[in-house]
Amino acid sequence: MVALAGGGPVLELGIGTGRLALPLAARGIEVHGIDASPAMVARLRDKPGGGDIPVTIADFADVEPERTGPFSVVLAAYNTLFNLTTLDDQRRCFANVARRLAPGGAFVVEAFVPGPEPEGTDGQVTPSVIEAARVVLQVTRRHPATQTVVGSTISITEDGIRLRPWHIRYAPPAELDAMAAGAGLSLTDRSAGWRGEPFVSDSSRHISVYRLADGAS
Repeated sequence: MVALAGGGPVLELGIGTGRLALPLAARGIEVHGIDASPAMVARLRDKPGGGDIPVTIADFADVEPERTGPFSVVLAAYNTLFNLTTLDDQRRCFANVARRLAPGGAFVVEAFVPGPEPEGTDGQVTPSVIEAARVVLQVTRRHPATQTVVGSTISITEDGIRLRPWHIRYAPPAELDAMAAGAGLSLTDRSAGWRGEPFVSDSSRHISVYRLADGAS
């Protein structure tokens, strides 16, 4: 990521609490962010260096960040792109990013690779944490016709039950490539991890790098 960013600036979509942005900023790279959650951004602000990163509070499909560009890298990590829950929103995001990239700049997308569609529509309950004083359950229902998943993360402790609902629209790598092409971007690299692991047919996630196609602007 540091190599891709060069000297920056970098725009992170869904910057959240700064898991990636803060290490980049610590290396002297200018970082900007967009996030729809004031609570997440407040947690970023509480961290050392977090108050120095400009963040726009908004949906990132087509909002203008505080700095409109150009950016050497626009980053959508950890399935962030899938938080846009319609195909139209995801397409608009690609177009918005393409307008803000510097010549030679890159749109870096990290996402999971969707598995086979389930035969039924019944929901699933999966425990993700089982401890003596805490249990966390993932409750999901997948809708293949719209490529969406509606779910909740349920945390059960002695203090009570906390429910965090979520909703995503997933897309396979080939569909993301088509969205990119529609925005004048082309795939230049795809790996299975941040260390450059080869992307193969059974990879569970991908990190894809898109750049402006020749002649696009």
